[in-house]
Amino acid sequence: MLWFESVLNRIVLNINQEDIAFFFASSIEINKEKRSKLKAQKSLECLSHHRSFSNCVLEFFLKGRKDSVRCVAIDGVEKNLKDLYYGRKVDKDSSVYEAFSANKVQFKTNIDKERGRRGELLRKPKAKSSLLMPIANFGVLALDRLDSKKFTDYEIKLLKNFCEEIIKPSLELALDNEKNFNAAIRDQLTGIYNHGYFMLQIERELSNAKRGSYPVSLIMIDVDYFKHYNDLNGHLKGDKVLAEVGRILKYNTRKGDMVARYGGEEFAVLLFNAELKIAEQKADKLRTAVSQLNFFNEKMQPNNDLTISLGVASFPFNAECAKDLIERADKALYLSKKNGKNRVTVYENKV
Repeated sequence: MLWFESVLNRIVLNINQEDIAFFFASSIEINKEKRSKLKAQKSLECLSHHRSFSNCVLEFFLKGRKDSVRCVAIDGVEKNLKDLYYGRKVDKDSSVYEAFSANKVQFKTNIDKERGRRGELLRKPKAKSSLLMPIANFGVLALDRLDSKKFTDYEIKLLKNFCEEIIKPSLELALDNEKNFNAAIRDQLTGIYNHGYFMLQIERELSNAKRGSYPVSLIMIDVDYFKHYNDLNGHLKGDKVLAEVGRILKYNTRKGDMVARYGGEEFAVLLFNAELKIAEQKADKLRTAVSQLNFFNEKMQPNNDLTISLGVASFPFNAECAKDLIERADKALYLSKKNGKNRVTVYENKV
């Protein structure tokens, strides 16, 4: 509570006694959450219970990779509208991005000119105006009024203090923790999950699959003649190939599936709730996607193309545990390599 006492000393002259109690209660609720997106959602829920902001649509945006800005929390609209807009990246010519890049409070009344999914979100409940409040250099809080009232000077002051003293320090800690955790579970070269995290997750996912009685399939992947490519073109070009293969695998799998660098030039793709036949089709789609991409100097490869070989196995059809699933997908991969490369092999259970 020493932290809040120092905060209290800074804001006590700016807001009234009732709102000091609101700050205190909100701080407790927001700090109960550990993840940044959950903190953002809790912040909106707290604001929606304040008398000044109960008639508002509330949005929370956080900076993502390459300075993209995405909606990570919404309150004050129906679930179907939340689903329509949640997770969407805002356009760089949007009012939200303008507030973020300028790092200045913006007040907008031309809601009808807002384009894209956010425009749809605000037009449905007939929002009249938006107050866009940047939070440090990592986010924007948007309050969209559903009535024609203006935000008073006191309400703006209240929001500034709420963002600066309650939301900002809590989010900074969460984002820092997430950044450190993300660095620990990601492969530095490709940006996809690393071997250690993959091994942890496959155990967890198979345990969940056993309880839920659903299949999980594994695709093991190896870049064909990769040593030849490295020797001919150098390790920097080889690293670019691995990074690009990782990107292709990620792009061509579902959001909930897991793509990892298993080691060296080998990758693994874990497909949730996917039977063997579906996994085989997905593996061939991945093989085709890599084959169709033009890599530097790939015509000098032994098969005149840079390709991948893949092996597929499925739980519980081929294996009863994670160790067996990996081993059998790897055996299928070995057969793909042995039988000419640039192909998919499905593990066959022995009778």
